[in-house]
Amino acid sequence: MTEADPLEVAAWQMAVGRLASDDLPEIATEALVRGLDSPTLRVLAGQARWDVRDSSDLFRVALDELGIELPNADQAQWHLTRRTAGEIVAGRITAARGANELWLAYQKVRDNGDLRIFVGLASTLDDHPEDAEQLEADIVAAARELLDRPAPRRWIKLMAARGRSPLTQTMGPDDIEVDPEALRLSDRLRSDLAQWKAYFEAMLSGWPASGGFDSEHDAERFVAAGQRLVLQLQDELGASYHVEYMPEPIRSPGVKLRARSNQ
Repeated sequence: MTEADPLEVAAWQMAVGRLASDDLPEIATEALVRGLDSPTLRVLAGQARWDVRDSSDLFRVALDELGIELPNADQAQWHLTRRTAGEIVAGRITAARGANELWLAYQKVRDNGDLRIFVGLASTLDDHPEDAEQLEADIVAAARELLDRPAPRRWIKLMAARGRSPLTQTMGPDDIEVDPEALRLSDRLRSDLAQWKAYFEAMLSGWPASGGFDSEHDAERFVAAGQRLVLQLQDELGASYHVEYMPEPIRSPGVKLRARSNQ
């Protein structure tokens, strides 16, 4: 991972609202000391900390003069996220601190599925400090895996539900319905998804008053069909996606069985 210049990091922090205007003159001064130079950067470095009304605008102009892009908030948050992961791997911050920072980042980015593991690890570490050595090693391994990816994956979930698409995408705190037609899928797979959804709709129509699986074995067959669809989805969507599955219960008390007549 290439180390970002502190001026780039400051640009990311500005994009997510984590950069104070009165810090900008010092940031500009330090950039000049490192060898960066532009007319507006010099003006910014000469500002007094108590008179920074124009500092944000000057900083943006200086970035443009230096060819440094000011990303949107989501892109900037991901840059900062990868920087945190790099600091974990390099040992510059503790695994516990890094996992908690990535937990906060999970709440702010759109495609946040790849950060979910840090939420679980940070929470488990809080609850079970006696397992700290193993959990911290897991955090470092997860951070290294995150750095190995060129971009965050889109997380798609397959789940049978009445009256809605069987596919959703994790976006921030929400699961957004996804139309299979909007994905690069084969016609055969789209047809298989439609049949799987139609079977569930027909089987569960009217449940619990009526409808439902005839047996736990039927529920198992339906879930197994969903597992095969997940494998096909992952294969066709490729490495830029992660496909997960929320299967129907196949055992009591959760399994949706057809009510038996007492007659």
